[in-house]
Amino acid sequence: MEGFTSLLPRVLRESGDSPEAVEQCVFAAWVSVVGSHVSRVTAPLGLNQKHLLVAVLDDSWRIQLQRMSNQIVFKINAILGSVAVRTLDLAVNKTRVYAAHPQRAPITFSAPAEYALPLRQKADLIPDQDLRETFLRVAGKCLERAAARSGASSNGLRTDNINQ
Repeated sequence: MEGFTSLLPRVLRESGDSPEAVEQCVFAAWVSVVGSHVSRVTAPLGLNQKHLLVAVLDDSWRIQLQRMSNQIVFKINAILGSVAVRTLDLAVNKTRVYAAHPQRAPITFSAPAEYALPLRQKADLIPDQDLRETFLRVAGKCLERAAARSGASSNGLRTDNINQ
């Protein structure tokens, strides 16, 4: 299977070298050239007369990438199979970088023990305390997932289908 970046020269040829296609291909090549870590602290903003403008998170990233700019430009052009970029212009702009990489929703942890409360009385019949607590955690987590799928809360969870 062909890698994504190997398709970029063909995209450029078939698009008739439209400025929009060239810009988007350069942006895709940017991610491939700099890698995922650097990509997360940068954001390509535009391509104007073969000048690639890239926002960076801070001045230290700007300095580091400026030192590597000739290599980056060379690699982008090599991927594209043509000279699409001549210079790399780096500007510190946290707002643009953060806007280009929206944060994922934070993971929230709930207490599965709340979901296992209806089972507490039956679980107390388990003589081994460690086993009893493990059972409640596992059962609570399973019930929590079931509630999340159905949209129910720990208070509205039905337990009447649990074997007695």
